[in-house]
Amino acid sequence: MPSAKGGNLNKLVPLPAVLLFAIAIASIAFQTFGAPSAPVGLLVNGVSNPLAIDRNITRFTWMSEDTGRGERQTMYHILVASSPEQLAKGKADCWDSGTVASDRSASVEYGGKPFPPATRLWWKVRIWDQTGKVSDYSAPNYFDTGLNQNEWEAKYIWDGTVNSNNFAYFRKTFVVANRPELAKVYVTAHNDYLLYCNGQLLGRGPARSDPYHYGQYNAYDVTRLLTTGTNVFAAMGHWRAYWNNAGVDAQPAFLLEAQLDYSDGSSSKIQADPSWKVLAHTAFIETEPTNFNRNPWTRSIQFDSRLEPVSWQTTGFDDSGWAFATVVDRSDYHLFAQMAPMEREQAELKPVSIIRTNGAWLVDFGRCIDGWPKLTMRENHSGDKVRVEYFQMTGRRSPAGWDEYTCHGGTETWDANFGRHTSFQELRITGYSGKLKASDVRGIWAYSDADVAGQFHCSSQLLNDIYEMCERSARQNIQQGIISVDANREQASWLADSWNIGNVLLYNDRDTTMIDKVVRDYAGEQFLDGYFSACSPGSRGAEHPAPGHESRPIPEWAMYWPMLLWQQCLFSGDEAFLREMVPRLTHFLDWIKPYQNPTNKLLDPPGWRISEYAGGNMPSGGYNVATESQYYENLRIASRIFHVLGQTNQSDDYLGQAEEVKAGINSHLLTNSFNGEFYLARTDTNGMYPLASAWALRFDIEPMADKSKILAAIEKAGKPDIGGYGGDALYSGLFNAGGGAFAVRDLARYRPMLDSDKACWESFQLVHGYQPNHAWTSYPGYIFLKYICGIQPTSGGFATFDVRPETGGLTFAEGTVPTVKGLITTHWEKSSDGQFFLSVTVPANTQASVYIPRLSANFTITESGKQLRPVKSEIKDLGVLAVSEEDSFIKCVVGAGKYQFKEVP
Repeated sequence: MPSAKGGNLNKLVPLPAVLLFAIAIASIAFQTFGAPSAPVGLLVNGVSNPLAIDRNITRFTWMSEDTGRGERQTMYHILVASSPEQLAKGKADCWDSGTVASDRSASVEYGGKPFPPATRLWWKVRIWDQTGKVSDYSAPNYFDTGLNQNEWEAKYIWDGTVNSNNFAYFRKTFVVANRPELAKVYVTAHNDYLLYCNGQLLGRGPARSDPYHYGQYNAYDVTRLLTTGTNVFAAMGHWRAYWNNAGVDAQPAFLLEAQLDYSDGSSSKIQADPSWKVLAHTAFIETEPTNFNRNPWTRSIQFDSRLEPVSWQTTGFDDSGWAFATVVDRSDYHLFAQMAPMEREQAELKPVSIIRTNGAWLVDFGRCIDGWPKLTMRENHSGDKVRVEYFQMTGRRSPAGWDEYTCHGGTETWDANFGRHTSFQELRITGYSGKLKASDVRGIWAYSDADVAGQFHCSSQLLNDIYEMCERSARQNIQQGIISVDANREQASWLADSWNIGNVLLYNDRDTTMIDKVVRDYAGEQFLDGYFSACSPGSRGAEHPAPGHESRPIPEWAMYWPMLLWQQCLFSGDEAFLREMVPRLTHFLDWIKPYQNPTNKLLDPPGWRISEYAGGNMPSGGYNVATESQYYENLRIASRIFHVLGQTNQSDDYLGQAEEVKAGINSHLLTNSFNGEFYLARTDTNGMYPLASAWALRFDIEPMADKSKILAAIEKAGKPDIGGYGGDALYSGLFNAGGGAFAVRDLARYRPMLDSDKACWESFQLVHGYQPNHAWTSYPGYIFLKYICGIQPTSGGFATFDVRPETGGLTFAEGTVPTVKGLITTHWEKSSDGQFFLSVTVPANTQASVYIPRLSANFTITESGKQLRPVKSEIKDLGVLAVSEEDSFIKCVVGAGKYQFKEVP
């Protein structure tokens, strides 16, 4: 992990001191044969060409495609203009950054005049390389500003009725005399909407949120959909009451504002107001829905197609019989532009088998997915009821509710596409007339967009299968813009789960905005005393504390918030985000500090203590090694953040506090008995729990001299007893400390998941109540890339990173991690005669510390055929900046480029 004494979050840190030997390079003839390539991968606030951004802080990101050794940005120049024509002329009427001497290329902050609302702006950037040569400007990109809280002219509307399962249809026709140059629509609802323009579905949203703190709205470009003459916006809204920890019991509302900009500089608006038409009694049956698993957010949908107005989303529909919308006061809602990815249908899966048994059709899709069914009826009559029951495993195991469709007769298709729905591998369909053919039934796989670029492959097919399943399970449980741990019992974004699943996203997806939203959700609902709720959105936070908060917080889960904050910034490089969130961090640490014992420096906070959960038996509560280890890491993170922000005194203070906690852990929880040397679960217990030691190993708390003895004690104890949550700590600790061989063997516990519904389970034993599509066990989807491939950021936006592969238990591994600087790839192999090969691709404008494991006492290391060890001072290896010995590794600091290391006994 990076030291608190490291560099600026986005800045390349100074080269480390050479410990035993070094290659000193006075000057390097970089492989630059011409000017650097124009920057690519342009992002604004983490998104490519965003359709709405909040205007308080605007951040620009780009990358270089150059692959030559040592390629490094030394200066940049950004132009921001009000039109592409102005930009093409080099007239930056919004902002001209000038030539800035900096290697920053991630989250560079805008420094120009304030942006107007609801406006499209254009930008481009060029860079200078290490030789002083300048690139061409990037291709022009755009970004659209959104609406601040006081800039909405539209009114919140609803249908005039109130019940706990409320559906409403909305329509507004309008006339366009001339085609606009740009037409944008901004829209939100509580809880959900589907929006159409002239009959075409634009999307569903918004991301699930707490509208009182961090409500979300979406933006769509409808320029090409509008025609001269009559046009229509149509929307379906849904509100449901009685959320628990999976949502917020706010009031129903729909809000839309569209702006049409014309080439002559004029504009017009369409706004939700009392002139909109509404249908309160739709084809959705609004009686109190059936709840499943005793939870109010898992509900059946009942739809009577006979009541559905035909083509009500189109311009030709006659809505004269509809009522006018009711304006509702939602002035206490606070809206922000949604940057997190949108929920969409991602694929239609074909069934792998269809059988008829006991008067029902059983449809198997081969694996458990999140989404909904799409079913075509051909022989049913008007009034027939077709029921679909959902099962997360074959054999009608793990039921996940049911939905019911009333037919209108003839050929008809039921596409239950109202946002996220349920979890299923098997469908049981009753009431279907005729023979159900494979072409008539599909599983709609739906989740929030993910641009997956991560890859992992190794010598163990089991681990390859685990990685694929875990990445897929994490991805499909990103629902409605939250990290929803499962689609059946919970559908909730728990904080500990957000760490497990969120890291899978960071290591595999090009987009980091999902984790940004998670951190902001919890920050918005932070309690007045500083505590973070265990689940968000789901609390009313400061002004409206959740029932039971005082008696039942989960402090160990709250401590994942600082960890997520720092991890997000390591991947995004966003210093502005740290400045915004650091008061929340200190407020939380101030809340938890009084529960620290001033003598032993250990922490004993109140509430529900669940250092292990869902299957394991490590004792919780008291002075617990899990709590102490997380507290130590929280303090280290605070130290790093304040160092990045240039606040040295605060950084030193938190680092000092962290070292005191570390000393307390090693003084009071590290023990030596006949079972070996290990960490106690609690100060008042004597048992050996492998997970307890793993918590300390995870954060490098153990004295270096004791590491091998602690690993030996874990291995001696045999198969660890862990549940779903503790596995992240167990495998992180083992791999981090060099216990890869044991971890690889223990990962066989994932085999039952692979052999059944091919989705991650809540625990490793599928017993009653535990879910078989529950993504908090998906952490191997990042752990393999982080530890086996060894790729770990050490400063913001991967400006610097480590490649420290853990090779135990495998003969080769390779992987790819997408970053805001470009793709990082590693490939390593161990041969039968003791040779070790490692290839690394380091993106331009980054610097890597490559750790080559020492596999024998005497060895030679070469890079692309040039000897690095033993040192030959007359040979200078292009791009290799320093070589030193460190513990059981040889450390090579390298600049950008592709490297081939070989270790020979």
